[in-house]
Amino acid sequence: MLEKEKKILQNEYERSLEIVQKSDFHRLFVNEKIIHSHQVLDAANYLLKKENTFKNWSFKLLRLARQAALFHDIGRFYEVENMYCRPQQPNNHARYGYDFLRQYPEYNDLRILLPVKHHSSMIEKLYEDYEFTNVEDPQRKFEIEKITFLVRDADKIANFRLLAHADRNIRRLFLQELKAQPFRSPISEKPLQSFLSRQPVKRSDIQTTSDRILSLICWIFDLNYASSFVYLQKYGRINHLLHALRKSNTDMVLQEQIEKNVNDYLMEHNQQ
Repeated sequence: MLEKEKKILQNEYERSLEIVQKSDFHRLFVNEKIIHSHQVLDAANYLLKKENTFKNWSFKLLRLARQAALFHDIGRFYEVENMYCRPQQPNNHARYGYDFLRQYPEYNDLRILLPVKHHSSMIEKLYEDYEFTNVEDPQRKFEIEKITFLVRDADKIANFRLLAHADRNIRRLFLQELKAQPFRSPISEKPLQSFLSRQPVKRSDIQTTSDRILSLICWIFDLNYASSFVYLQKYGRINHLLHALRKSNTDMVLQEQIEKNVNDYLMEHNQQ
């Protein structure tokens, strides 16, 4: 299934790997992204089988959803090249992926392009996107939204899986922008308010290692499908992050409140 798409992804991986091979960090990043892409496809397949939203979808539409999931991070390979060759240049891997896929007539479909473009930003960006707002067919707009939700959920639950089970070097990729910060650290006000409001944390608000770990926990507030919560509960993904936050957070009273709030939220959604 998706053999052509897997070959395109593999070619981008190998091209990028050749460029960054002298850097241990960038090589690790590229290697993790090819693994992650396949894990996101696996997670998407899980959701496609479990969620009622997709029960009556056609083979063609399910294939579009799977293509969006597999390709969601294809722009990462170019991004890692930039990090290595042009470290001062700002990057947007989701936009790179969107631009890359537009070159292919068979993938130049908003049901693939917009989920790729908006898989890693705040969901409001999708609703503000002129390509989305200009879609006149309500069914087509519904399909774009649901595939975007699928890719976002699959991306997060695959990352939860990685954070719980990958080796230490791969887990460090999630903290690499904070490598100069001490591990033991307080939680800043803005990430805490996002958590208390049950909202994802904006990347620009992250100041400390504890902020970053809390921001990963806050991914649960951006999940859209009941099966995503079942997946998390079944495999115990969140406990690993709560344990990591307990080791980094300097405020144990606040830590207890966070753990209770997270467990209450997960229990609410697992009972739906």
